[in-house]
Parts: sequence; C-alpha cells; structure tokens
Amino acid sequence: MLWFERLNKIQGFDINDPANARQNSYAWSMVELGDYIYVGTCRNMLISAATSFSGQLNQNPIITTGIDNNAEIWRYKKDGSCPWQRVFKTNSSDNSYGFRAMITHQSEYSCAIYAATIGEQVYVFKSEDGVHWKKLYTPELVGTSSRAFASLNGRLYIATLDEAIGGGMPYLYSSQDPEFEPFELVINPNSRSFIPSQNPVGGVDSLQVFNHKLYVGIETESGAEIWRSNDSYPTMNDWTLVADKGFGDAMNRNVMSTGVFKNHLYIAVTKELPLALFAPMGFDLIRVDKNDNWEVVVGGNPLMPSSPSTGKRNKSISGFNSGFNNIFNVYGWQIKEYENHLILTTYDASTNVRLLYEVFRQNKEQYIENMGIENYTKIVRAYSKILCLLNKYNYPKGFDLYTSTDGCHFTPRVLDGLHDPYSYGGRTLLVSREDELYLGTANPYYGCDVWKARYFNSNCCHSNGNLNAYFNSLNQMNGELQKVYPGLIEGLENMFTLRAQAMNQQSDS
Repeated sequence: MLWFERLNKIQGFDINDPANARQNSYAWSMVELGDYIYVGTCRNMLISAATSFSGQLNQNPIITTGIDNNAEIWRYKKDGSCPWQRVFKTNSSDNSYGFRAMITHQSEYSCAIYAATIGEQVYVFKSEDGVHWKKLYTPELVGTSSRAFASLNGRLYIATLDEAIGGGMPYLYSSQDPEFEPFELVINPNSRSFIPSQNPVGGVDSLQVFNHKLYVGIETESGAEIWRSNDSYPTMNDWTLVADKGFGDAMNRNVMSTGVFKNHLYIAVTKELPLALFAPMGFDLIRVDKNDNWEVVVGGNPLMPSSPSTGKRNKSISGFNSGFNNIFNVYGWQIKEYENHLILTTYDASTNVRLLYEVFRQNKEQYIENMGIENYTKIVRAYSKILCLLNKYNYPKGFDLYTSTDGCHFTPRVLDGLHDPYSYGGRTLLVSREDELYLGTANPYYGCDVWKARYFNSNCCHSNGNLNAYFNSLNQMNGELQKVYPGLIEGLENMFTLRAQAMNQQSDS
C-alpha cells in the first residue's frame, strides 16, 4: 500500500509567516534539480477565480485568504536535512499570481529549471542553481499562462494559452534554450502554407512525450482531440490526428493531464468548462497505444454522443463510469508511473459546493439582476439539495488517488484528501531520480501541502467491505443527484448565455 508523510510543518510552507503561507493555495507545479524539489505555487486561487468569472462580489471570509498575489517558488531538500525555503517571488509589476508549469530541461548550454507564470501576460523564468532566477525576454510568447512544457531531443517546448484553459489557437513554441535562442512558433495557422488537416487547431492544454513523438491535447467545440508529431522534431504540416470529437462524447472538451504507463499514453479528459465546475461531472480516462489505437478506460455513457473519425467509443475496460463512478471527480489531475503502478489523482468538486451556495446567496441581488429570479432560484435550490445529499451519505470530501498495476483495474488508495476535506486536488506528482514519489495538493482554503509516498507490500488501505459500502453509497447518491441536476444545469446554462451576451454588448460598445 502507499504510505504518506507530510513534508511541510505548516500548510503553505511559510512557517515564519502563517498569513503568507495560507495564500499559497496550490502546489501548482513541481520539479527536481540536484538535491532539491521545487514547488511553484498559486496564490489566493478562490478569490482570483471568483473575480475573473463574476467581477466584484461580496467576498466570503473563507474566500479572502490574502491580498499578496505575487507568485512564489519554494524548495525542499530531499534528504530532509533543510527546511522549506522560499527561493523566488515575482514582482508586483509582473501581475503573476502563480507558476502553473515548470520543467527541468537539459540543453547544450546548461541544465536548468524553467517556470511559466499565469497572469496578465505569460512569463518564463530560468534558474540553473534553484536560487538565482532570471526573467527571460520572450516577447514572442502570446497568452496569459501555460499549463505545459516538454523536453524532446534537446529542445524545450512550451504551450501557452490566452484563456484559463483551451482557447482557439495552437500556441506551441520551441527553443533549445530561450535565454539564448528565441522561442519559435511550431504551428502557425496564419501561414499561407498551413494545411488544417495536417495540424492541430485549438488551444493546447497538454504536452507529453511518448514513443519519441510529441503528443498534444487540444480543445475544440466538437470535443477534445489528441494529435502527435510524425517526427521527433515537430514541424508544421507534419502531424497526425490520433483521437477526436471527445473520444465519442463531445462533452469531453479539455485534456487535463497525460502520462505514460506500460507502452500506453493515458489521457484524463474533462467535461465542458466552466459548466463542469458549477455542475460537477466526472472525467473520462482514455489510453492510446503506439499504433494510434485508443480506448476508454474509465467512462460511462456519453452525455453528448459523437462519431469520431479515429475510432469508436467502447465500454469502459475498467468497469468504472466517469470519475470512477463519482461525478465530483471533475479532473483526473495528474498521472504518473511509480514502482510499476499507474498513479492517478483527482480534483473533487464536492469541497466547493458549500462555497458556491454561499456566494450565490450573499450576492443574491447582483445575480438576480444578471440572470433573473427563476434561474437564480433553480441554482440555489439545487446546491442546497446537493449539500443535503453529501451530508446524508456521509460523502468523504477531498481528492482521490487511484492506482493500477495493469492500467485496466484500479483500486482507490485515498478517498478523502489524505484526511483533509479542504484538500480538494492532488495537483502535482513527481517521481524523483531516487525513485521517490512526491504529491503536491490544492487547498485554497488553508494552504497547500507536499507529501512523500512510499509503497509497502501490504493490503489495500481500504478493506473490501469498506470499499463496497463506499461504492454502494455513491451509487445511491448518484441516483438522487440525477433528479437535482436538470434544474441546476438549465439555470447555469442560462446564466452563462446571459453573461456572454452582456460581455459581447460591452465589447461592441
């Protein structure tokens, strides 16, 4: 079984300033360099997300964890001989509230960490020793953030986004080292020589090296797509479509994570956002072999059936429906191989239901003005019923962690955020060169944690009886939730439509 040891004495790392520590909402990215692991944080996630979506709201005290949104990088010595140390903090002028992606890349110049920000503009910082950081001059990068780096054949690849996730353009760049060689756009849809059928078109949510090729996860209106480069040096007009139309469910829009395990590429794909954040829907897990054949590993009946040109949707080979039978598992947030096991962590949206309920209630007049009393009432009543069901079935809030020895049969090892209901996401996984597994959490309420995990030859941490009771309870709760969801989704879709119309009117004026 997996045994976990928490490495930080205080949530959010900063033992000398607990108020600052609480503002480190996510261990958003994690890499190693030399004797240390490095963690890039997200600051004050709840208020940042609420403000970006709804503008100025009456701030629930539990949302407002602080006002210092300057992103931080912390490090920890792997042998435990040194405490957590903050090694970098962005300037206020950068307007960057997190390091969403990091990578350790070896070029002909050096071995260094590269870290990409999220904010008004995406920036890339570099460090060769983990202590001294350079802000690289990268005016060629378009977008506000990045979710993904990759290193392939001595070149560094970065995918940038002009939205929180997804978007319409494939901003994929490469450089041997952007300190000395500007990033080059790999795919340029505006080029006269661009051939749409031979290139991914859409926002690049993920990058993964598999079978000596670069695989990209793309958002499109008809569903998520997977493309691979035909060569180990990706170029425009030299790509193959591996999977399309959301793997048979057009509601599958965004590739949240990818990982390689036993000659397969595993892909966790999330339903349409932001809808799935407000009305939780479970993710699907897909795998692709080296011959471009894909199959559904975790997933149920499609919510929006589609007909992919690349294959046919199958019944789940694991026997699990979407989210491991759990609609609150909205993301499969990280996928790694460790000790011949496939490790997958989730984002459990149940933690935020009460917050959503309180935000709508505390901003009642504003929401009614924007969406009307009927839509508002449907949403608030639905959240109230969901809260009652979570209590009725004693649902364990917090992220889940599942493992598999063959990529087909899965066992839950963690179902409650490691005994922390506010730790709603297993955000980062890192396997070090010492073959140790590190897990970074997302907890925007009280601050993130980093755990070290080890495998022991022992029985599962949950008995078969307990697991049977858990899944039986989950099944009963799902049945009752099906009666609540139609009203919730109708109210939310009307809210999103009205919001989009209002934003279009503002832009036109």
